[in-house]
Amino acid sequence: MNIIDLHTHTTASDGSYTPAELIRYAKEKGLSAIAVTDHDTVAGAAEAVKEGLRLGIRVIPGVELSTRLDDCDVHMTGLFVDYQNEDLLRRLKDMAVCRSDRNFKMVDKLKQAGFQIDRSDLEKLGNGKVLARGHIAQILIARGYADDLREALRKYLSKGAPGYIQKEVLSPPECIRLVHNAGGLIFVAHMHQIDPEHPEHCIEICRRLIKMGADGLETRYCEFDDWWRKAAESVAVQFDCLRSGGSDFHGTMKKGLDLACGYGDLEVPYDFLEAMERKLSGAGVLARV
Repeated sequence: MNIIDLHTHTTASDGSYTPAELIRYAKEKGLSAIAVTDHDTVAGAAEAVKEGLRLGIRVIPGVELSTRLDDCDVHMTGLFVDYQNEDLLRRLKDMAVCRSDRNFKMVDKLKQAGFQIDRSDLEKLGNGKVLARGHIAQILIARGYADDLREALRKYLSKGAPGYIQKEVLSPPECIRLVHNAGGLIFVAHMHQIDPEHPEHCIEICRRLIKMGADGLETRYCEFDDWWRKAAESVAVQFDCLRSGGSDFHGTMKKGLDLACGYGDLEVPYDFLEAMERKLSGAGVLARV
């Protein structure tokens, strides 16, 4: 049985496993292919690819990009990207500066609201990696403000919460262009998170992104129930587009969530990957990955 996971994170962004550790864990779990999709960075790609070659696991370089549509936060995963593409690296560097500024503003806002946190806490975590809301959430958890990542994000770092600051993001067309110009494919990630209170709006935004040029969407995701799996699959059928999926593994950052199987019932079919490979082969870019 071919086990794959096309949505994972490492210490290059907000995961707890280094890129090499993630690939070694994938080997232990019996995966045949894994995509590394850190937030707004490809800094862990080279290490992951090298370890994958050593262990005989297919490692797909990727990235998770943030964008916004209808004032809703939307995430898109790029797969099979050339992680040495100069245009991609330049824009990711720009986004890292914006992200860092946002992190400090969120911490300042929390401190002003009476939380025991300040900028020095972020500086201790730096080490040149991309810091995200999850890192701030971990500080809050360690200080007793929340029991887990989901609670910390919801109560303190989401829209309307005391520490929320809207992030500067790339436009949807630029996300799509960047990934395509880097030789990759781009997918709408975890569509149910786009506008949680309005499922039909989530679906409509997903449709619009595919019309803009996205190659497909995640039809398998760790948090999807039967309704969302069917909704995502109906969009894929409607547009005859590619399908992707994954656990959104962050290591110890997300309790109870494991690589490949998510919260226990996730399975990403290998034929998703084969369909992507056929598209890339037709475009003449697969040989370099």
